[in-house]
Amino acid sequence: MNIDFLKEILSLPSISSNESMVRDYILEFAEENQILSTVDHKGNVYLTKGKEKMTSGEYYPCVVSHMDTVHRSHIEYIINKERLDIVEDDGKLTARHPNTDKQTGIGGDDKCGVYVCLEMFNKFDVLKGAFFVEEEIGMRGSRESDDKFFENVGYAIQFDAPSDNWISEVCSGVKLFDGEFKEEITQTLNESGYTKFSNDPFTDVNQLATKYDFNCLNLGCGYYRQHTDSEYVVIEEVSNSLKAGEKLITKLGLEKYTHNKITSKPVIMENYDSGYDYGNVDNYDTLYGDEEELDEVSESITELVISMNDQGYDVEDIKDEVAKYLIDNSLYV
Repeated sequence: MNIDFLKEILSLPSISSNESMVRDYILEFAEENQILSTVDHKGNVYLTKGKEKMTSGEYYPCVVSHMDTVHRSHIEYIINKERLDIVEDDGKLTARHPNTDKQTGIGGDDKCGVYVCLEMFNKFDVLKGAFFVEEEIGMRGSRESDDKFFENVGYAIQFDAPSDNWISEVCSGVKLFDGEFKEEITQTLNESGYTKFSNDPFTDVNQLATKYDFNCLNLGCGYYRQHTDSEYVVIEEVSNSLKAGEKLITKLGLEKYTHNKITSKPVIMENYDSGYDYGNVDNYDTLYGDEEELDEVSESITELVISMNDQGYDVEDIKDEVAKYLIDNSLYV
């Protein structure tokens, strides 16, 4: 693992709607390493390596991260093209304002992901990468992702969760991968120390799993206390994330892993029939969904609320995510 490379990326200030320093760094990296790069109308960056090595029937692995952070106090450094001071102490990295020496958020959410993705390009000859803007304010970049870029993607791995033992299976109510893919990846993940499958708030693979037909997943990449000035990064856990991603891509190869999506029926009917016999218990499942489905919905919402609370989201954010979950899964009156 190249710790200096990680520190360099973490030193780049970036906020939602002004990701310019991180974007420029990625584009320079691509040019230096002869990797094809494009930028879309939103400012999302797409990298493609090994086009000349691809043969008919092969698909690209795709790594994913977002370029923005929530740390609005960094705007003056972006404007002045100044970097954050990165401090290493006992295996942890923190950041300080360059002019005041006060601790500030290091932006491991998700510059750790940017680092892991770029390191993947140093390790693999055939790979795609998507680096999105404005994830922190509603996945606005990935909502407008380039459909053509993803036409020949076989699967996508995002690195945007805390710790090194975190696997997002459901994201804002969207299943990121199906059971068959889960069986394919579980052993490799477990061997890499990843055992916790989780139901989480939004990140960009939510949009990719919604828009496209390939399986996605999201892994922890070593940051903690995200969205706060006391945020820090654990070097060893970033390294573990890098190793897990490398093992997954080595195992999965250049195959297409189609996501066999299950379309949920509405648990509550949108329009009630005025002539409906509500006293007939035989019709209960038609109106409300069966008991098993209701239990699954209840469990998913509970896990979502607990996860968001643990990560420090406020009540209004949690309410918004629950509402979005209900709408995305047609669970509404």
